[in-house]
Amino acid sequence: MKTVLKTSALALALAMTASACSGESSANGGQANGPVVADTSQNWVETVEKTEEGGFRMGNPDAAIRIVEYGSLTCPHCADFAEQSFNPLVENYISQGTVSFEMRNFVRDPLDLAAALLARCNGAAPFFQLNERLFANQAAMITQVQGAGEARLQQIAQSSDPVLGYAEAAGLIPLVGGMGISETQARQCLADQDLVGELETLRNTALSEYNLSGTPTFLINGQVASGVVTWPQLEARIQEMVQ
Repeated sequence: MKTVLKTSALALALAMTASACSGESSANGGQANGPVVADTSQNWVETVEKTEEGGFRMGNPDAAIRIVEYGSLTCPHCADFAEQSFNPLVENYISQGTVSFEMRNFVRDPLDLAAALLARCNGAAPFFQLNERLFANQAAMITQVQGAGEARLQQIAQSSDPVLGYAEAAGLIPLVGGMGISETQARQCLADQDLVGELETLRNTALSEYNLSGTPTFLINGQVASGVVTWPQLEARIQEMVQ
């Protein structure tokens, strides 16, 4: 991902410390195509699949309300959304078969790329657990990278493998090691150019199809949800649609 790998240490620091990573959405979320009826015929929380678009979706693929988040693992607003939304979204909506939730990475910087590669390292089944673990540790990993100092960050940025360098500086390899990803596997995923290409495609699609200007950005039934950047705003929109 050329636009990511060439990011300088200074630009990375600015990206990670920026107070705002959200952009204004430009369209209204789509409505449900029919009545929103619960379907508890199976455990939708354990139904996690990789989509054709390259994201990971939890829940009923035929849910009346299909939510997609374009998010960044180094975006503070995305971390806030993850912390506030995960339990109520899973317990009140996904488990009922009325809502599906798909996460599509929108990579902003080299540390974000490293984290996204590791979240995808073991495929669909553990993706959301890894994603939540990385969001929960966002502040710590950013602090750890910044604590490495400008000279070390410049050295990493100019190295032959900056993604690995940022992952090591942030302590990401031992972090995911407690979730079934060995050090060897983590290093392989961080060097996987096919995975890098998938993330580049996700980013390019977000820019070209949705004119994405910040994270988090949400799609509801295929349309960008205007004015929705927090969990209370998204839940309010869900409630409007289920009534």
